Parts: sequence; C-alpha cells; structure tokens
Amino acid sequence: MPASRSLAVAAATNWAAFACAMAVSFLMAPYLIRGLGDARYGVWCVVENVLAYFTLLDLGVAACLVRFVARHHAAGERDELNRLVSACLAVFVAAAGVVLVAGAALVPFVGPGLERRLGEPGDVSLFMLLMLLNVAATLPLSVFPTILDGLQRFGAKSAVRLIFLALRVGGIVVVMETRPGLLALGVVFTVTNLLEHAATAWLAYRYLPGLRISRRLIDRATLHRVKGYSLDSFLAMLAGRVTVQTGAIVVGGFAGVVAAAHYAVAARLVETAKGLLRSVTTTLTPAVSEREATGDLAGVRAVFLVGTRWVLYLVLPVHLGVLAFGRPFLERWVGADYAVNCFPAAAILSATLTIGVAQSAASRILYGMGKLRLFARLALVEAALNLGMSLVLVGPYGLEGVAVAVAAPNLLFCAATIGTAAWVLQVSAVAYLRGAWLRPLLAALLPTAVWAVTPPADATWGAIAFGIACGLGPYALAVAALEWVGRSSRAAAGVVTARASTPVASPAPRATARG
Repeated sequence: MPASRSLAVAAATNWAAFACAMAVSFLMAPYLIRGLGDARYGVWCVVENVLAYFTLLDLGVAACLVRFVARHHAAGERDELNRLVSACLAVFVAAAGVVLVAGAALVPFVGPGLERRLGEPGDVSLFMLLMLLNVAATLPLSVFPTILDGLQRFGAKSAVRLIFLALRVGGIVVVMETRPGLLALGVVFTVTNLLEHAATAWLAYRYLPGLRISRRLIDRATLHRVKGYSLDSFLAMLAGRVTVQTGAIVVGGFAGVVAAAHYAVAARLVETAKGLLRSVTTTLTPAVSEREATGDLAGVRAVFLVGTRWVLYLVLPVHLGVLAFGRPFLERWVGADYAVNCFPAAAILSATLTIGVAQSAASRILYGMGKLRLFARLALVEAALNLGMSLVLVGPYGLEGVAVAVAAPNLLFCAATIGTAAWVLQVSAVAYLRGAWLRPLLAALLPTAVWAVTPPADATWGAIAFGIACGLGPYALAVAALEWVGRSSRAAAGVVTARASTPVASPAPRATARG
C-alpha cells in the first residue's frame, strides 16, 4: 500500500474508534445527569479532573515509546526495541506505586469535602480509591496499546476499543437502571479498562513475535535515552493537563459543584471536537519518525503541509457549526438550563478550535522528530497564564471569565507551536499558509454564508441536522473542486518540469562520401 494511502487508512480507523467513543460520551452525559442528579454529576466531573492529574505519571514515556518503537521496528533493531520496552515498563511500574501512595494520602482530604458539598453521606471516597487503582493499573498496561501505535496497527487497536466500549456502555446502563451510584460506575469502568488492556497486550505479542520484556534487559544507556526524550514530553503533558483540567476545578472551588458541571459540559463540547480531530493527527507521530529515520525530510514536510490542510478541512465546519448550532444542540442534548449557562463559555472556548487542531498536526511533527524542548517550555508558559488568569477572572466573571483565561493563552501557544514546526522543517510562512490554510479557508466561505443567512435552528435533532446539512453540502463540493484544481496544477507543473529537464538531442552527423 502506498505510504500516503496507508497513513490515510490509519488516520481513518483511529478517528472512527475515537468518534464512536465521543458519540457514546455525548449520548451518555444527559443520561448520567438525570440518573445521578446535578450535584452528584458535578462531583463526578471534579473527581474526574482531579484524577486526570495522576495520569501525568505517564512522565512522557508513552510518547517516547511510540517514537522509538517506530524507528527500531523500521530498522529491524529488535534487541534495541526489547530493551526500550523493558525500560519503559519499569518506569511505569514505579509510577504506579507513586499513584497508590499519593492517592491514599489525598483521598481522605478530598473525598469528605465533596461529600459535605453533596449534603449527604455518600460513596465518594470509595469511588476515588477505586478509580486510583484503575489509574495505577493502567500505567504499566499502557505499554501494550502504545506498542501498537508505534507499529501503526491502528486498525486492530481500534477494533479492541470498540468492543470494550460496547461492553462498558452495557455495564453503565445496567448500573443506572438498577442501582445508580458513583461506586458502581467506578467498578464498570475499572473492569472493562483492565480487560481492554489485556486484549491489547495479546495483540502486541502477536504482531511482534520476538517481543521480550525482562528486568535483565534494562540498562543505564536505555534509561538515559528514555529520560532525555520523556522529560520534555512530560512537561508538555503537565502543561496540557493544567490547561484542560484546571478550569472545572477552579469553577468548582469558587462557584460550587453545579457551576462546575455547567463549565464541564461547555468545555467537553469544545474539547470533544478537538479530541475527535486530534485523533486523526496522532497517527502522524510514528509516520514522521519512520520518515526521519530514513532521511526523508521532504516526506516529513509533505506530512506537515498535507496533514494540516486535511485536518483544517475537517475542523473549519465544526468550528462554524459550534457557533451556529451550539445553543440548540446544548438545549436538545442536556436541557435548556444548561444551554443558557453553558453556551457563552462554549462559544469563547471554541475560538481555539481551528488553530488548536492545526497546532496538533504541527506538534506531531515535533514529537516524531524529537524536537520538544522549545515546545514544552511554551506549553508551560501557557499553563501558568491559564491558571493565573483563571484565578483572577473566576470571581468577577464566572464561567465566561475562566473560558477567556483558557482560550487567550492557548491561541498564542498554538501560533508559536506552528511557527516552531515550520522553522524546524524550513518551511516559510508563505509556503505554509498557501499549502495548508488557503484552500480550507476558501471552502469555508460557503457554509459561513449559508449559516449566516438562515434563521436559527429549533432545538430538535431534525432541525439541527437539516441546518448542518445545508452548509455541509456546498462545502463538500467546494473541497472536491479545490483539491481537483490543486492536483491539476501539480500535474501541469510536473509536465513542464519534466520537459524542461529533458536534454535536447544533437542532430545526427551527416554521412560523408569517400574517394
């Protein structure tokens, strides 16, 4: 299969699995809100955001594993690959121990406080302990799905995710219809998560028959190499957690758990859209590492420009759709009260959608090439600005103030990351804008015009779907036309170049008569 087609198939399968997970998340959110109640659902959101910080003990090792599995597998360096996997697993086991110790110390302080906010005794502390065990077990087990990413076996990994997603949904429905509660939901999530990782472990050994994991394979040189790459990746991940997760915690601490639920829904709407499109770009990291290992920098530049252009084709109508249909969507999804309280914050947060997805493609270039130092420092600056502004603005401006505190630094960070990737690849600003942004922006003019002149949609799935389709139909035609023109122009340029490079034959010498 040609490299470009293989990369497209990998991106499509990864996106499909993530899209199903996001669709289930959206459909289950109002179901959980009704079953648990606003206050208990707010507790769920706060606990979820607190526990997300423990996943920082990944320490950036997963990103390191993806990069070097792709490189060593492409080069046939099986011994180096086994040493790397063994070293990464050892780091994850140590991190799991830290999760258990730190979590056991944290839960007695956080759990009772959340139960007091509910106004009744509950199972919050037990729920937090169970979810901490889940996080601790997931860290070492995450080696196996990460190996599948490095091998670019996204189809097999996506199939496993979909199977256990269906089992998880079934378990949630059974719990909510029989004995709704946080602890029972935690059991469902933990059991299905462990079984899913066991299945990916079996696949990793199947696709890598020579895979060996042993304590004797761990050496100082490999650990040092893991540390060198993982440190910058960890700092970037730390900054990302602060950027994404802190908003709901700040709102919950200063405005209450109900306000935290409102902010969480607004942030989830935007972050789900981002995550859905970023799932396409995650497949770029091993592809970039593979091309860099063979010295194909022209191929890396093509991945950067073409990958960015196609994710922009995907994100621009989503961004416009959030602004045009966000309020009726929220009203139909979680209710009129949530639409009133959530949409202003969601509209502010959506300002980061388009450039955020373009930045995701740029960051995958940096991850694939191991150029993370400046990227990680920029992410830390963004996180510090985010947290500081959130604490200042939450009092006077509430949810909207926190949304501004999240969006403004992120816009600056995204622009800086794109500039860094372009600088590393020696791609000029003009070449980047022409090769990645021009055609998507031209195509986006059509749905913008359609949705600007049509009246607001009613809060029904049919009206929302019809309104979206009215803009997406012309948009799809515009994308097809612009890509056809682009291919025709490249083909014409190739013919001209080929003719110009063909040497002109010298005339044959004339035969001369003798004698």
